[in-house]
Amino acid sequence: MAEKRTIKGIDHYVYDDIEEFQETHPNTIVRPDWRNSDENDWVYSDDDRIVQLLKVSKKVNHPNDRKNYKFAKGWVRTVVGSFLNRPNVKMDTDFDNHPNRYTFSTNIKNTSNRVYKRTKTTNKEKEFAVNVVTGMGAVDAYKKAYAEMSDQKARKKATVLLKQERVMKEIEKSVLDVAKSMGIDHEFVLRKLKNLAEYSEDDNIILQSTKELGKIVGTSGNTVKQKEMGLLGVFQGFSPEQLEGAERKKIEAPKED
Repeated sequence: MAEKRTIKGIDHYVYDDIEEFQETHPNTIVRPDWRNSDENDWVYSDDDRIVQLLKVSKKVNHPNDRKNYKFAKGWVRTVVGSFLNRPNVKMDTDFDNHPNRYTFSTNIKNTSNRVYKRTKTTNKEKEFAVNVVTGMGAVDAYKKAYAEMSDQKARKKATVLLKQERVMKEIEKSVLDVAKSMGIDHEFVLRKLKNLAEYSEDDNIILQSTKELGKIVGTSGNTVKQKEMGLLGVFQGFSPEQLEGAERKKIEAPKED
């Protein structure tokens, strides 16, 4: 949910995700890199929210600067606080970290608190989920979604995401979307298992198929209603050749003369 602060009679907002942002700014671009954006641009923060750059300076000197050396490339100010434009500085949107928005914040080393509090998946989290579903490892999935270069950081962040219920639900949803695009749904699964149980020449396959059908319809196992993800997983243990042979034609009765 968007947070609001009023400065000199003007309301300024921090949005949780792009869908929320586009409700009031449908034609506005959100820039992915706040360090290379301009004043009044809307940008993604390092804790994956959307905030406006109210002030941007391209230059700031350190008292100990030497010739041809600059302490930072500049600084930016948002409704939350002021941040030096340096690679090691994180721009977060936690108001509690910034009692005075006009002073440069201490280096925020951990921007994960927002990840735990968030209830809706962000666009980057959705991209991470899709990457996982399409076969990427969690580390590579995170690196691609968040443009992260470090394997160590990506592994740590991906681990956090995979512990969030909203992210796991998004992964399950993506699996189902892929399955449905391939024509795999409840009816498909049940039909395949039924054909295996009825027409396989292997007694073990018949037994395994019948057990899986029993779990789905509730005649065996502890639950009647199966989650869709569980239903899609019932083929685990069958070889491709066994599944390919599932669609056997029924034995036709001999034609009468």
